[in-house]
Amino acid sequence: MNNPAFASALEAIVLNDVQKEAVAWDQGPQLVFAGAGTGKTRVLTAKIAFLIQDKKIYPNHIFAATFTNKAAREMRERVEAFIGIPCEGLWIGTFHSLCARILRKEAARMGYTSSFSIYDRDDQIRQVRKVLKEEELDEKSMPPRQVLHRISGLKSRCITPEEYDQAANNFLERQFSTVYTTYCKQLKKQNAMDFDDLLANTVYLFRSHADVLEAYRTYFHYVLVDEYQDTNIAQFKLVQRLVGNRGNIFVVGDDDQSIYGWRGAHIENILNFERRFPGTRVCKLEQNYRSTQLILDFANALISHNTNRSDKSLWTAAGGKDKCKLICYRDDRNEADGVARHIQELNKAGMSYGTMCVLFRTNAQSRVFEDVFRRAGIAYVLVGSVSFYERKEIKDCLAFLRLLVNPQDDICFERIMNVPARGLGDKAKEQLMLLALARKCSLLQALLAHDADAFTGRARKGFAQLRELFASALEFYRDAVAPDAMLEYVLKESGYLDMYESEGSEEAESRIENVNELLNTLAIWHEENSGKGLADFLEEISLVTDVDKWNRQDESVNLMTMHCAKGLEFETVFLVGLEDGLLPSQQNIDDPAKLEEERRLLYVGATRAMKKLFCSYVEQRFRFGSIMPMLPSRFLDDIPKSVYEFEQIDLYTTVAAFGQQPQAKTIPQKSRTVPGAGAAPKYEDYSQDDVHYRMGQYVVHKTYGQGRIVNLSGFGADLRLTVLFQDGSRKKLIARLAKLELA
Repeated sequence: MNNPAFASALEAIVLNDVQKEAVAWDQGPQLVFAGAGTGKTRVLTAKIAFLIQDKKIYPNHIFAATFTNKAAREMRERVEAFIGIPCEGLWIGTFHSLCARILRKEAARMGYTSSFSIYDRDDQIRQVRKVLKEEELDEKSMPPRQVLHRISGLKSRCITPEEYDQAANNFLERQFSTVYTTYCKQLKKQNAMDFDDLLANTVYLFRSHADVLEAYRTYFHYVLVDEYQDTNIAQFKLVQRLVGNRGNIFVVGDDDQSIYGWRGAHIENILNFERRFPGTRVCKLEQNYRSTQLILDFANALISHNTNRSDKSLWTAAGGKDKCKLICYRDDRNEADGVARHIQELNKAGMSYGTMCVLFRTNAQSRVFEDVFRRAGIAYVLVGSVSFYERKEIKDCLAFLRLLVNPQDDICFERIMNVPARGLGDKAKEQLMLLALARKCSLLQALLAHDADAFTGRARKGFAQLRELFASALEFYRDAVAPDAMLEYVLKESGYLDMYESEGSEEAESRIENVNELLNTLAIWHEENSGKGLADFLEEISLVTDVDKWNRQDESVNLMTMHCAKGLEFETVFLVGLEDGLLPSQQNIDDPAKLEEERRLLYVGATRAMKKLFCSYVEQRFRFGSIMPMLPSRFLDDIPKSVYEFEQIDLYTTVAAFGQQPQAKTIPQKSRTVPGAGAAPKYEDYSQDDVHYRMGQYVVHKTYGQGRIVNLSGFGADLRLTVLFQDGSRKKLIARLAKLELA
């Protein structure tokens, strides 16, 4: 286990004094407050190397949890580089992947098989809809997404359906309790768990099986947690149980970067760590290795106005001459034009597109930047958009494969039962459901247990084809056929690719390309993961996050939300849309705790910047179908004018064509009040490439009647319009085909 070149891991790793102190101390619980860019990952990986190299703890006795697969891979690679040997046995990964590993091993204790499915959000929504239909509840009164959000909140706090039901004290709570209980029962019946179950069920496993808990406590000599400020109550309970009274726990985090309260993260986990783990040694990493001091001055001034935080202030020994810029634009289109101009200027000066990033509060803000960048010829990548594995054709293919691994998965079966079309509609499904109910089994198991004579009408032929497909495919699966060969067989026998080939459209061609890419992905994965099978692949992709799917491209500007950017860094960052109602979000303005989280979100965005930081807001923005006046974010009032340069782009008199330099004036030390000149903009000011259609324009459609254009995307022959019609419906139309008349 030793690297012969070094007697101690500390000799092999360059650390500053505070980092070295954090790594070398091992007399009990440790909390490291690691500010943005202070070498958090380096300290955590150095700690693991120290435990292996110096303390002689075998890698497989170390439990190290983080929040993205990307971070886990990076940590493993760094540890191996530090100690000079592979660490195959090291339990390092996301909380969800580590819990899935435990649950696969202990599945029988929880009433599952080890081949349980992991449902993604789309699967969960489908399941909620099934439950609402079964309980005869209206989706309008109980929207599935809201129901799912509430269920997720309960699971993240480890509140079981039984516990919730006991506390329910009114009609609506009892009604929701029924939905929650049925949802959980249905998942278990289908041998499936959702993301929240992976955490909660591991806690329940340890809570109800003392022998299992003791075995894992004995096995793991040390527990380490990255990004501890993002842990929820379930993750805290999991860690607390694993550590027990031994106290061998090391957590790293930054309360100033706690931005996931909306999905259950509990900032008190890190702020109350010393109380929960007596005898804790606290270290604070404040020397920043990422940003210039001018950027840190901006960020420190901002975050210092939060009250629920540990006291720390980032500093750096690095230089830097560029002050942060705060720019006021007239509207969102001008903001996108201005950002594009800055990007092109920086690119001409030698900075690659890939080192630049545009950060916004919501995904909806990306549209205008995409339009402007396309027109300007600026390559970009949108992080967090519809991912490869969320495309319809890919989810169809994965549903086929998941059924081979877990034949109890009714959600997957219903997805592909009539894909390609086999004449199996609602009536046919009812026939199969009655057979499954009688046998107390899944839909696929019921299908395999009956021959064609069990069905009537058009369903007989369709079910016979489907039964033959899965009977033969399951034989292939049991023979441990390579995953790519398995999918190729299913695609051929089901006629799935033939369906798109016969369609012959451009969209169908794109879907075929995506399916072929999935086949390539499976083949490469199989080659790189000898000894693993289809079930392992399906688990890996089910736990992938947006950041895991992102690969920096040297010649593409990055567009993403501030939430998505956490943990990343860029030479130049543009923080856009810094207005009240956006940042802070309108729904969080009246809640002091949520308002502090919104301020932390802006802090996270600012500390992504290494050399240059541009911040901007607009005086008016097209929102909710109309032009609205906007106010600068109240957070900007917290920042002294001495730490940034203010600039207002004056485009009231000159609306410059893209690529031309607009009139601009630099107004240092000026208050950021919106010019109140009652200058209501005209719709013509929001013109797009095709002058025939404009934002806010009234049009008439032959079928839908009169409406107003509320969004435009694409250009020329690809121009698409979103029109809000008088009956309240929104329609997306291709401009050249819609035959609209101007009202």
